[in-house]
Order: sequence, then structure tokens, then C-alpha cells
Amino acid sequence: MTFSRKTARIGSAIIAVGALAALTACSGGAAAKPSEPIEVPGASADANDHMNELYDKAIEEGKTDLVLYGPSVSAQKSLFKVFTDRFPGIKVIPQDQPDAQSITKIEAEAASGSKIADVYDGGESPQVAAEPGICTQADVRTAPEGFEIPTNFDGRLTYYALRYFGFVYNTDMVKDADAPQNWEDLLDPQWKGKISMGDPTVPGGIRYILTSLMVPESEDKWGEAYVEKLADQDVQFAQSEPNVPSDVASGRFPVGIAVYQGFYEDVKAKGGPIKMVFPLDDGGNFMSRTGMCLISDAPHPDSSQLYINWLYSPEGQQALAEKNRSYGWTPEAPGPEGTPSLDQLERLPFSNPDPAFNQPYFDFIDEQFKK
Repeated sequence: MTFSRKTARIGSAIIAVGALAALTACSGGAAAKPSEPIEVPGASADANDHMNELYDKAIEEGKTDLVLYGPSVSAQKSLFKVFTDRFPGIKVIPQDQPDAQSITKIEAEAASGSKIADVYDGGESPQVAAEPGICTQADVRTAPEGFEIPTNFDGRLTYYALRYFGFVYNTDMVKDADAPQNWEDLLDPQWKGKISMGDPTVPGGIRYILTSLMVPESEDKWGEAYVEKLADQDVQFAQSEPNVPSDVASGRFPVGIAVYQGFYEDVKAKGGPIKMVFPLDDGGNFMSRTGMCLISDAPHPDSSQLYINWLYSPEGQQALAEKNRSYGWTPEAPGPEGTPSLDQLERLPFSNPDPAFNQPYFDFIDEQFKK
């Protein structure tokens, strides 16, 4: 296989592969599988048969771990618990790391022949799925009849949820009535030098959000002129996108923008003095298609297929809303509590995964925000 990254980078990442291999090797254990077949509420008989077949095989072969790489997979622990409670003996092992690091490690594992990751969960960053041979297609048989599973890259990337991004503010520093409610509000002189966001010059969600403000569907309302003005506000970059709400809660900055809901909720759950503005009142809401790719020849293939099938079951779609505050994809999937339904939510266009489409926008962003 030909890899897109330099051999030197891949070689150095193999060291990390070995270290994680030791961790993963210790994570298995005896599976407490019920004697009767599992029945997932709301799933059809055929769907339950398929999930039980995958479950039985994973247990019988002792391949019950499920190792996920991604920038925020540990934020989904409450979702994982619903899954593992339904299928006792399956153990989810989330490994948080930035997109670029996850990709490098997965490529290193493929090159070394010592694979650890079963799934890459990376939202709108599809580089792994774009690389032929690294990911394999998911075999999902649990969605409603007639529903087409949303995929990309010839089925190597499977979308399973929709997540939202918003603005956050420190409630000790900003009154509710004064918090920015839309993109234009961020240009108020009071916020100059006081806004935190992820670095838009490196891979991450903020690059796609800013791009969505400039694409043809949005350029009349925002466009390049708006992005230039935002850059002139001396926006400060957090160490990483997950750090934005932490920086705001700590008081380093009063406002953070383009914050993924999971990062915000993690900080909020720890008692941080922080609130989120969503939806924005100008229709500039960004929804991220959260997807996963199942690694080819992964160590625990049946656990991977079981997980994506469960996510598309009625129970999985409900759990996405209740435990992960995500919008599901199926027609009957509920939205997160307190949020408008998708058909009532004005939003920016989805990201275009085509690198050739995005590159001119990324170049413009780099030029405006380079430090």
C-alpha cells in the first residue's frame, strides 16, 4: 500500500503502536454473556438475528474489545455504557488523540502489520477513509426498511450521527443577555482579543466551519469578507479544539467559538461556569456528520460491526440523543432534549469532503489566521 505520509513519520509512530499494544492486551477478560439471545428493543427479528450472530462470534473467538481512535471518543462513555450493558462482555476502549495523530498511528499500524485500532471515529475529517485499503465497509442491517445508510468513499466511511457546534461563554464574565448570539456579534469591538477557538490552520473542525461560511451557498451572507473581519478580531488559538471550553471555563477567555457539543458538555459536567449558545439566531449553525471507518483486518472485527449495527437500531438512535446529545440519521430518530428538530434548524452546508474543493478555502484561512 502507498501511504500519503512520509515514511519517517510512520516509523516514529510505530513506537506508540507497541506501547498501546501492551495496554490493549491487558484489556480483555471473561465475557459474561447471557444464555439467551439478546433482544434490542425496537429492532426487527432479522436485525436482532444479525446482531446476535456478530455478538456470538466475538464472544466465541475471544475478540470482545473494541478499540476506537479519534479526537473525542472518550466523551462518548455514557453512550458506550448503553451498548456494553446491552451486550455484556464487550469492552470499549476509547483512545483520544487529534485527527492527524490518529491517522498517523493507523497508517503506522497498517505498515507494521500490528493493528490495534478497530474503528476510527473522526466526524468531518475523512482522510483515513479516503485512503484505499485502510478501512472496510460496514455491513449495517438494523436500519428501517428502505433507509439508505449514509456513506462516503465507496462505503468506507459510514455516517451514524449529526452533532452540533456552538459558541460558549464564561458565566462569571459574561451576562446571558450580552453573550454573542450569532457570527456578526463576534465582530463587536468588545470581543477583540478575547475570543478563543481551535487553530484553523491545522486539521480540525474549525477549518470546515469557516469554509462553510464561505462556500457559494453562504458567501452572500458571510463569505471571505466576514472571515477577514473575524481574523482582525485577534482571535486566540487554544492548544487544541477540546481545550476551547476549558480555556473559557478557567477564565482565560470570556468567549469560545466553534465548540463541539461534546467538549462543552464534558467541561460543564465538571462544574465549569460555562454556557453554550445553540442554535445561533442567524442560521449559521454548523452540523458535523459524525462518521466512522472500520479498519480492515482489525483485531476485533465482529465487535466493530456489532457496534455500528447497534447504533442504527432504534435503541442506538435513542441513545445518541439521550447520552451523546446527537441527532440520529434515521427518519424516526429523536433529537437531543432542548434542541429544535432538524427540519426546523437553519444551518450551514455540510462540509464537502473533497480535498480539491476545500484547498482554496483552506489556503485563504491559512493566510488570514497565520500567526
